Amino acid sequence: MSNEIIKKYIGKNCIISTGTFGINVVGKIISVEENWIEVETKKGNELINAEFVQSIKIKSN
Repeated sequence: MSNEIIKKYIGKNCIISTGTFGINVVGKIISVEENWIEVETKKGNELINAEFVQSIKIKSN
């Protein structure tokens, strides 16, 4: 997935899926740097390697 596409979602609450790795992260994207996506979740900030992202869904509030 292109980082330029992901940058459109900074500040949005999303569900990020890594597909076959079985991980879903729910939170707000706060930054995208190189191949890393920083997400603010209820448990704290998490980093996700963008190469493994299969889908990003915008959560409606």
